[in-house]
Amino acid sequence: MNLPQFLDQPAHILWLLGGLLGLGLSLFVGEPGIAALGFAAILTAIVALSVPELAMQLLIWGILAVALALIMQGLVPLPTRELAPPSEADVSQTIPAGGEGEVSYEGSFWRARSQVSDLEIAAGQRVYVVDRQGNTLIVLPATFPERNIVDRTV
Repeated sequence: MNLPQFLDQPAHILWLLGGLLGLGLSLFVGEPGIAALGFAAILTAIVALSVPELAMQLLIWGILAVALALIMQGLVPLPTRELAPPSEADVSQTIPAGGEGEVSYEGSFWRARSQVSDLEIAAGQRVYVVDRQGNTLIVLPATFPERNIVDRTV
């Protein structure tokens, strides 16, 4: 079957094949907009059974494609802060236990406080930024110092 014979098919068959092609392509690309084009073409194939004018079919397909693309784009989850790896900073001024110091974070200096209140973090140490309260970063050391743990159960 050559191209002119293929194009002699009824319009609803061409819309259906185009829709299936769009859905198949969206499986490999992973873009919801392409899937929306495929779904819109399949719905237009159904409409083409009762609307014979090509211009009207194209208008219906265009409206459906835009509407479905907007709907499907809203279904894509947004990246969350909880899933992102922690940001790193360098301590430029010692953070005393229970107090505030200073860290170099993303090219600027920030006030910082340790999330572990009884832990001092020395200058030059690498820390993870775990939160922010106003203009103060809450940090955790990348490595915890060895401590003597006293057993208080005796």
